[in-house]
Amino acid sequence: MKKNAFFIVMAGILVGVLFACTSSSAAEFDPEPGIQDDDLPLLSDEQERKVDDVHQKTSQLLASAADWLDSFFDEERYLLEENTTRAKLRLSFGYSRFDGFDFSPRVSLRLKLPKLSKKAFLVVGASDDDDFEVGDNPISDDPRNEDNEKSDLSAALRYFLKVGKNYNFSTTAGISWGYMYAGLRYRYTYDFGAWQGRATDTVKYYTDDGFENKLQLDLERHFSRRWFFRTTGSVDWYEEKDGLPHALRFRLYHILNRHQALQYEVSNYFDTAPNYKMTDLQLRVRYRQRFYRDWLIVEVAPQIRFPSKHNREPDPGIVIRLEADVGYLAEQDVFKNVFGF
Repeated sequence: MKKNAFFIVMAGILVGVLFACTSSSAAEFDPEPGIQDDDLPLLSDEQERKVDDVHQKTSQLLASAADWLDSFFDEERYLLEENTTRAKLRLSFGYSRFDGFDFSPRVSLRLKLPKLSKKAFLVVGASDDDDFEVGDNPISDDPRNEDNEKSDLSAALRYFLKVGKNYNFSTTAGISWGYMYAGLRYRYTYDFGAWQGRATDTVKYYTDDGFENKLQLDLERHFSRRWFFRTTGSVDWYEEKDGLPHALRFRLYHILNRHQALQYEVSNYFDTAPNYKMTDLQLRVRYRQRFYRDWLIVEVAPQIRFPSKHNREPDPGIVIRLEADVGYLAEQDVFKNVFGF
């Protein structure tokens, strides 16, 4: 009963947000910042216009920096909204104290379908049957079908229902060995001065496991040309499971140049069942570099974990990834416009 009530509440929140977004987007976006409804005290109309212009340029810079970093680090939240044809081959090698050595190949294809619609594309993925344990998290940012954690082959059709300046609303339907699924995903961004907030909610139904809801809140800021900070809170709900696993993550990005970047990450994972506790603490550094070609990337990510299932004993490990990105287009101009070097 509690599970059904929770899902009803979350569905109601999602519907309310979507209704508000649809209502607010009736008017067309004016690319030229105008005078606000409430005048700023002690400022002339021209000064107000300059303040609005600076705010808009700062917001655009922040959003562009976030998008470039998400693309460079292959973040799923960026890929889910990218409507371009792209194929990727990834080979992951890992080792940790408790899980030993692990290897996982993965192939994914995102195919834009202009004949069907400019807003639709096909996603096909194939990976090893076994989970890649070394770099695994107790709570995942990605729906299981997105990263092929539980299947060796899956296919899905994603359609963008509505896309606006600050929001993205899409639906997905797919099939894999043993189950089918369908769902909705909604993302909204909002500027808090020098900070940018992002809320993402994904509701899905699986024929084998029922409903699930994943809610994520991000707060991020571009401190300088080379430093970018993001904190992320997330909570997952599953119809067939007890408890609410949730996480709080802090990530600091260091941009070395357009070919190299570092990510420093501290992640705290919790669960409410059978009793409330921290399930894991993870410290990780990710180094990614393009080599020989812009579409070839190597990643080295040393880490240490303190999982509760091993009585908080340190679990050092490392993950090495090789990626080939077919369909990648050089982003040098974008990089220079955002970071200025």
